[in-house]
Amino acid sequence: MSLRKQVAGLLLALSIVFVAMTFAIQVWVVMPAFEELELSAANRDVERCVNAIDRDLQFLSGIANDWAAWDDTHRYVLDHNESFRKTNLMDEAFGSTRVSLICILDNQRQIVWGEARDMDTLELLDADDVLTSLQSPDHPLTFHDSVDGASQGIQLTNVGPMLLASRPIITSKREGPINGTMLMGRLLNENEIAGLAERTQLKINVWPVDATDMPIDALEKLQTRTESGDKQFVVASQDELHAYTSLDDVFGKPALSIRVDLPREVTLQGRVANYVAMACSVVGGVLTLAVMWFVLKWRIVSPLQAMADHAVRVGSQDNLKARLSLSRKDEIGTLANEFDRMVAGLAESRAKVLDVAHRAGMAEIASEVLHNVGNAVNSANCSIELLEERLQTPKWSGLERATHLLVEQAPQAAVFFSQDARAPKLLNYLSVLSQTLKTDHEANKTEVARLRETIRHIRDAIAAQQTFAGKSNFRQEVVLDVIIKEVLRINGDLIRSSGIDVAVDLPSLPELHLNKSKMTQVLVNLVRNALQSMNEYPADQHRLKIAVSCIDEQGISIEVTDTGAGFGDDVRTKLFTHGFTTKAEGNGFGLHYCANAIREAGGSLTAQSPGLGMGATFKISLPQVLPASLSAS
Repeated sequence: MSLRKQVAGLLLALSIVFVAMTFAIQVWVVMPAFEELELSAANRDVERCVNAIDRDLQFLSGIANDWAAWDDTHRYVLDHNESFRKTNLMDEAFGSTRVSLICILDNQRQIVWGEARDMDTLELLDADDVLTSLQSPDHPLTFHDSVDGASQGIQLTNVGPMLLASRPIITSKREGPINGTMLMGRLLNENEIAGLAERTQLKINVWPVDATDMPIDALEKLQTRTESGDKQFVVASQDELHAYTSLDDVFGKPALSIRVDLPREVTLQGRVANYVAMACSVVGGVLTLAVMWFVLKWRIVSPLQAMADHAVRVGSQDNLKARLSLSRKDEIGTLANEFDRMVAGLAESRAKVLDVAHRAGMAEIASEVLHNVGNAVNSANCSIELLEERLQTPKWSGLERATHLLVEQAPQAAVFFSQDARAPKLLNYLSVLSQTLKTDHEANKTEVARLRETIRHIRDAIAAQQTFAGKSNFRQEVVLDVIIKEVLRINGDLIRSSGIDVAVDLPSLPELHLNKSKMTQVLVNLVRNALQSMNEYPADQHRLKIAVSCIDEQGISIEVTDTGAGFGDDVRTKLFTHGFTTKAEGNGFGLHYCANAIREAGGSLTAQSPGLGMGATFKISLPQVLPASLSAS
């Protein structure tokens, strides 16, 4: 799998994990927190409802206290005077005090006066059950052991649940003795519940425990309650929460089931916040993924991919001249620069190895040739030394004297050969000399044959090495500008001594595929010939130009032009012939070598001249030396 796919997969996986974690946090942390806030708010709302009922009881207790701590009431319990009843216990008393029950008991818990009326219509209500229960000895609201005593609570009656409050009947100075109990009651009817809801700004539902229309869920919560005031919550719908509580009556038994219907605004806001957070998380994840992918692709993946492609290209195409050239200051830039430096070092090392190998091969061939030629030359030297030794001790000096003697004695040859004692010796000497010369002649013939064989051996050794060498195709990457500078440096003394004006026309070229040593030698020979051809002409006419241009098929041409002697057509056809030269001390090998070297490189060497004294131009044409990419462009 490519690095690009790995990074994309990793970023996608991280984004999915991020969204999943955000969703899990919203579901398991944030939403429960909102629900907890909602339950806490619902608990406070239920407490407000219960506190509102308590305040109503406190209000009733205050009214009861106003009536109980009054001398007229204290006296009425004792004497039952009619004037108090007519003046105070009339119908309007219920409406003005907003009570449904007024009851006065004596110390024996006997009703001195008591009635129940509707607070709005002032009609009598059938509340005998509550009046009867108030006379019970164990009723918790009808006994007070101090002048500051107060009791209140809820009691279920025939006409509905009623809030009751009682105070001990004492004097206006709040002094005893206690003469009985004053009770005030208020029915918890629909109007009162509506008023309670209006005061608390809550939607309140109240059912007596014995109500037949109580909802099933309210009944279930009432049955599962643990104590009075216990709060229970039920999610009625996605938008509404039901909070349940219950209140005991004055006897400690369940009396009322209260349900507060609450809008789920907190969870609704939490849900909206959750959706917004999830949407933001998804959008943020996508944006983060896109930005990270763009940055990673731009700053890391693409450069690494380019480096990988570059490395593969360098390896497959063996192109050690390609460079990444990343101008970055980070680790990738360092890696790219080090890779470029490594490739450059490898190219330099390869060039050195090729050069060394080429030189080593040349040296090995030269050594073998020199070894064979040297052995043959030693043998030839021995033959030459023997011939020199024989020539240094010639036999013709005695023959010359003998011949001179015969010439002198020619007129009297008969007398000389018959009478002179030297005649027999002369004849013997000539005989011996003839044999000696014959022997020396045979020895010299043998040495000459041996010398001829030695020379043939030298020729065969050179020919054998030429056969083995064949046509040289060795090439290496070279910079032509460096070669031309080296050529001018080699001929520098001749250029300076002759006052030559040198011009070089060289376009910007990459490294060429050439045999560096042969190309250098060819240019050295051509430049030296051009310089020498201008020696016989005035110094102000000495001009040398080296021009390089590109030709078709990835090739180049190099022209060496001088203002020297020039040549005619008869010379032009012989210039590159082995042994032909126009110089007095020349050997005719230089141009012949140059033509062969260029031909071995697959090129050609030509010469042109307008005529004698008009200079000459030698043109080297070399195909397939430029990189393919440059020739295509």
